[in-house]
Amino acid sequence: MPESAKRPSRRTAPSLYLAAALLLFSRACLAAGPSCTGEDGELLAAPIAEDFRTVAAQERRFVPAGIAPPSLLDPEAQDLDDMALEAISAFLARAEIRLTLLSEKADRYGRRPALFFAQGRLLQEELLERGLAVALPVDLGGRQESCARLFLAAEDRARRAARGLWARPQIVLNAHAPDALSSQYGRYVVVAGTIISVGNRPTRTYLDFGRIWSRDFTAEIAAERRDAFGGEAGIERLAGRKVRLRGFLAERSGPMLELAAPWQLEIVPGD
Repeated sequence: MPESAKRPSRRTAPSLYLAAALLLFSRACLAAGPSCTGEDGELLAAPIAEDFRTVAAQERRFVPAGIAPPSLLDPEAQDLDDMALEAISAFLARAEIRLTLLSEKADRYGRRPALFFAQGRLLQEELLERGLAVALPVDLGGRQESCARLFLAAEDRARRAARGLWARPQIVLNAHAPDALSSQYGRYVVVAGTIISVGNRPTRTYLDFGRIWSRDFTAEIAAERRDAFGGEAGIERLAGRKVRLRGFLAERSGPMLELAAPWQLEIVPGD
């Protein structure tokens, strides 16, 4: 594909915080680290869920790391957001809630990313398995690799069982329907399809899902991030594979996803 085939253009109404997070944590995605568990965390007294992204306890505030509310994928899923908040509150009401802080750096709301653990389960894993959250494996610190694996697997179980968010039609978009994708520009999406061809160029790699490059869906990987995806040779072996991708959909001579981190690309099980 010529370098000019996908022209940069402005995305419509992206979430700037999440888009920045995709880039910020891309290099950490394959780094080895401790397992994704919270059983070794500190005991947390009387935690309260203020909203999906905010847990308060003893004048401290935390954000459940690595997940987002269902409305990230479906803006009409406010009912599921409400169910998710109820589920978080019920989880935090259990005995011996343990907190594992993943970073000392707080966001602009004073919240620090954390794992919450009780009765042998992580809050994040439980919500994902019930279809009450979307996996967004960022802000996971040294547990990036293990938590990304765990969270995506839990989400996949919900998707296969059609639970919660995944019971709704057309949540996973068709990579081979560019006209339908064009209505989703600027939104966070999950897209599935078969990679028709792979093109390595000096500055980036193109994963093509159609043969009309000026209109079909394409995913792009910047040259400096290719090694995280297995290098040029590893990426070329993706041709012909069915994959599931996630990220903010942009318009660049047709629908396009920029892949900054390996967890944005999953080979569909059984392919």
